[in-house]
Amino acid sequence: MRLFIAVAADEEIRSAAAAAVARLRRAGGNVRWVDPRDMHTTLRWFGATPEEKLPEIQDLMVRAAARIAPFEIVYGGVGAFDSFEEARVVWIGLAEGREPMEKLSDLLGRQEPRPYAPHLTLGRNRDDAAPPGFVAALKAEPVLNLRRPVTKISLYASKPAPFGHAYEILFEAKLTGSA
Repeated sequence: MRLFIAVAADEEIRSAAAAAVARLRRAGGNVRWVDPRDMHTTLRWFGATPEEKLPEIQDLMVRAAARIAPFEIVYGGVGAFDSFEEARVVWIGLAEGREPMEKLSDLLGRQEPRPYAPHLTLGRNRDDAAPPGFVAALKAEPVLNLRRPVTKISLYASKPAPFGHAYEILFEAKLTGSA
């Protein structure tokens, strides 16, 4: 199974993200949009992982969560990797809370060559470039400024489904560290 650890989006951010997706969908482009029910901010990606590793990953989560106190994040504006004009991934970034998310990601053993950039993925562009109308729509998206507490982290399993991937939360660890 393919596993990752993330902070799940709450109902308010899922609703705001769904509204952003609806507006951007009207702007055209060849984007595969994420179902709002599956939206999350990834802390660590494991990829294909044997089931016997689950206890080890759960223990890692509990140990990391014990070192971080609950904190708040603020989802801000829409962005894109690599740029609006060459948008491979369309996302909503964090306006606040990046430092504790990065610390949590480090405690979970994230090992990727790219710097950690916490975000909520809205969709993935299937083309090399975004059409001008889509780029304009990305740039016109309002900043959300949605604040939410982070009190736990979740272990997700990603399973192939006819529509892409289905996510299932397998385990959660509450943040219990001191401030």
